[in-house]
Amino acid sequence: MLWLALRFSHLALELISAIQTTAFPLVIRQQQASRQQVFDVNPAARRLGVRRGMSMKQAQLLVPDIAIVDRDRVGESEGLERLAHWAMQFTSQVVLQPPRGLLLEIGASRRLFGGVDALHQRVIASCARLGHAPRSAIAPNPQAAWWLSALPRTTLITRDRDLRAALTALPLSCLELPDKQRQALRRMGLQRLGACLRLPRAGLRRRFGAEWMDRLDRALGQQPDPRPVFQPPRRFEARLELPAEVDNCTGLLFGLRRLLQELGGALLGADATIDCLTLTLEYVDRPAAPISLQLLQPQRDPDYLLELWRERLERESLAAPVMGLRLASVDFRLAEHTSQGLFEQKSGQLAGQALWERLQARLGREAVRRPGVLADHRPESAWSLAHSTEGAPLGERPLWLLDPPERLRQGPEGPWRDGPLRLEQGPERIESGWWQGRWVRRDYFIATDSHGARLWLFRPADERNWYLHGRFG
Repeated sequence: MLWLALRFSHLALELISAIQTTAFPLVIRQQQASRQQVFDVNPAARRLGVRRGMSMKQAQLLVPDIAIVDRDRVGESEGLERLAHWAMQFTSQVVLQPPRGLLLEIGASRRLFGGVDALHQRVIASCARLGHAPRSAIAPNPQAAWWLSALPRTTLITRDRDLRAALTALPLSCLELPDKQRQALRRMGLQRLGACLRLPRAGLRRRFGAEWMDRLDRALGQQPDPRPVFQPPRRFEARLELPAEVDNCTGLLFGLRRLLQELGGALLGADATIDCLTLTLEYVDRPAAPISLQLLQPQRDPDYLLELWRERLERESLAAPVMGLRLASVDFRLAEHTSQGLFEQKSGQLAGQALWERLQARLGREAVRRPGVLADHRPESAWSLAHSTEGAPLGERPLWLLDPPERLRQGPEGPWRDGPLRLEQGPERIESGWWQGRWVRRDYFIATDSHGARLWLFRPADERNWYLHGRFG
């Protein structure tokens, strides 16, 4: 097994920065015991001297007009779960490491993505598109990967024999020990994990407890380290609270892009698609307003879905400033895969489908319709703009129909239209519609004229007259 640890040290700040650009100094405030302190700062505030752990009074003395956002632990937990959804595109085994980490078992996925280095780079690049810059590490077990991810540099270890040397050099500050244990180790003059490994195990167990020793053995690969795997639901639902009121649809796209990237990862990991999405706009003093997007064919590409939502939101007027977004899907549908040819070919059908979906998103579903076939053998009743069903009338059909059919002259050898018509195929008997009072009994033929044009003719069963009903392209 091989584990990739992602440590989102600035998760709370990145959840805000992914929604809007925070070029101004900003801090995230948290209540610690009886005082308020700085939980995290953005680069603009850091350049002015504000640091994590500083009291809020000190921060406001340094930067009087600094922006303050209260820490939202629930929002961070939801954000971490959305990241777990996203990570499913790289592996089926994702483990939550609250409050700010993920563990991905990538041993079975590395060949699919072209090796460990290529997979690691792809994960980090995808994180950057979501607005995250996590520290990362790869190791043969999850505990070691998580400890190594606390280092500022990326550590990639794929072999068990290299693991002990890397852990030996690990500073004890990376182990996230309780304050009491950290102080005890400092009093003993220990700074790195290798110094602890040289001490008698019995003394370490007696002083620091069996739980700490078990974690150490799991990191060294001397004990198994089973982890509960994240089980995503078969539908997607995520909420994103905006840090400031948004009064235009363009501003909504920043938050929506993030939600769609997470949805795309969940769909790819589940090998699934969706054909309907609902975006709910949460207003300040008004009821929430849902907006639906119906697709012609199931999709899972987040960039394509974002373009459809852009078209859809451009014709939407906001009733009030928006404070939050909620994106929900219908149940996932298993993706349908078709065999591809040896040489890649672009399908005109897919391009036409994309055009129809963009038009429907921009103009509304009811404003854009296309003809579809109906289960009726009568040519004039076999299509509709309002409803379409699978199954077309049997036989070859022309693209253009004449309404009403044109009566033809009767020549000495048959039908005549600027010259004799040569019958190529037929007859095809169509007899239907008696239950609607529009009974037809016709024999249809395919004919060619003197110019080579192909025509669709019929002759009523109780007449000798010929009629031109359609032209083939």
